Amino acid sequence: MSRALSRKDFFRQLLGMGRQDDRRIRTATSPRPPVLLRPPGAIQPDERYLAACTGCNACAEVCPKGAIRLDVSPLDQQRRIAVLEVGRTPCVLCTAVPCAAACPAGALIHPGSPRLVRIGVAQVDPRLCRTFRGEGCDVCVRVCPYPDEAIRMIGHRPVVMPAACTGCGLCEAACPERPVAIVVYPERDLVPGLRIPRAWGPAG
Repeated sequence: MSRALSRKDFFRQLLGMGRQDDRRIRTATSPRPPVLLRPPGAIQPDERYLAACTGCNACAEVCPKGAIRLDVSPLDQQRRIAVLEVGRTPCVLCTAVPCAAACPAGALIHPGSPRLVRIGVAQVDPRLCRTFRGEGCDVCVRVCPYPDEAIRMIGHRPVVMPAACTGCGLCEAACPERPVAIVVYPERDLVPGLRIPRAWGPAG
């Protein structure tokens, strides 16, 4: 029962009909700090990726957009790992996924297709998105590599489809709002299967 209620609550939240409390939605006066995500093909769970990535920089060197960089590992300040900050430089979902192919340590594994990349899931913030104020905007849908699959307009408002979202961040980077009204939650913070933020998932 709790699982069904959580699904209903999730979709109500997306459509702006649920409670907009501090646990689920950023306030307009408190921008979400940058979140570092893992490159395409990062192995799961996240602890495996953190252990496997050697910080060799091979993936960053082949990234055509310079979206991948090295940063300090959250588990070991003496090590560096490959990360993405998609709000600044989104992943363009290269056809060959060269970053995964270049990884010599097995921290990144080719997903088989750009459509199968799972960096995270984008979420729309109703308190910031101008469509919830009755204004027109569909920028996030237009820049999405898989429009009407990963994100679509429902009732003149953008709604993300978690099952298809790659987490590339093209929507977040293109959002005209400041703070941005759509952000990518990393795969490590999602409920497996449902692919919604853990704070929104079933209790327990």
